[in-house]
Amino acid sequence: MQKTLILIDEPYEFDHRVLEVIKNSKNPEIINCKEIKINSNISLNFPLLLELFFVFFASFYFWIILYYNYNIKPFGLFKGLKKSLYDYQKSKLVAKKILREYNKSEIITIHANDLFCGLVGKCLAKELESDLIYDAHEVEFHRNRKNSFFRVSLDIFLEKQVLKKAKKVIVVNLAIKKLYMHLYNIKEYKIKIVTNNHFKMYLGFALENYFKDNDEVKIIYVGAATNNRMLENLDKEIKKRKIYVNAFFLNKIPSFINDDNWIIGEKEYLGSLLNLCKYNKTVMWCCAENICLSYQFGLSNKFFQAIALGIPVIVSENTYLSLIVTKYNLGFIYDGRNFDIIINRIKNEYEYKKLLDSIYIFQKKVLNEEVIL
Repeated sequence: MQKTLILIDEPYEFDHRVLEVIKNSKNPEIINCKEIKINSNISLNFPLLLELFFVFFASFYFWIILYYNYNIKPFGLFKGLKKSLYDYQKSKLVAKKILREYNKSEIITIHANDLFCGLVGKCLAKELESDLIYDAHEVEFHRNRKNSFFRVSLDIFLEKQVLKKAKKVIVVNLAIKKLYMHLYNIKEYKIKIVTNNHFKMYLGFALENYFKDNDEVKIIYVGAATNNRMLENLDKEIKKRKIYVNAFFLNKIPSFINDDNWIIGEKEYLGSLLNLCKYNKTVMWCCAENICLSYQFGLSNKFFQAIALGIPVIVSENTYLSLIVTKYNLGFIYDGRNFDIIINRIKNEYEYKKLLDSIYIFQKKVLNEEVIL
């Protein structure tokens, strides 16, 4: 029986991109690559040192592109390099272990999520003569805490190998598609956009339930990750005013949140979220610190959740998401100084209603696949 291998590196229950692949795959088998135990010692060897030699010379080319085209500068020289080296060597050992379980004719396609799984998938695809589909959920080589000169260079070098082997590459939006085409010289036919728009669309929900006589503003935050989401900024802003945040933390609650201004909801949040959007002036906090390309170009799940409900968003300035919000009139751009202006604009009946109308139009365009984000 021919199968599709789906390689993941974290639980997939909330990853709707993976769930969609599972649904559409022939005889899918899911392998969590990070859970595979490796007993062998991982250390430097001659082939790896040779590859690092090439990375050293390629580094300058990569960074010239990143600096002159995206104004990206390295954070130190070696921070995080050891982790990338470890993951690279581990990926080969994980692939070797997986290969014991399968024959060449058994696997049609390998679908790999993120860089580590992509490296495993590259090895498997070569040995099993299978097609490799690589899904870069974000800008894999330039994420928070990974931004040193040589770590970024190594990750670009490794991802380039994965992309060379992949039959198809999946990215989340047009900005990242252009970045990958430019940096890696990928042909356009090979790279496909699949957005994170996996939420059920409640078409016109917020607009239909709009109640103009209610002046209370409710800020909503939904998310598993909390680092670098500017929640400390939000906390300071709401403490100065009588404003509440309804927060649904899918993992742990940040330690600084211990104030009455935060209303913590359950992890199964959809019902509560729908109720909040009835008769209230609601807005979704979608800000993130613009510290890496992943945050600069990313479109968060929170954004798509807000659009699915039909409510406006607050996003960080100088990001790809801020361009989309401005273009389609979907919310507000936060610059660290204009929180009062944003709140007053939400309270303004005419302006808030106009936002809901714009979002409703955008909802229909997204639903009909008339926009490519």
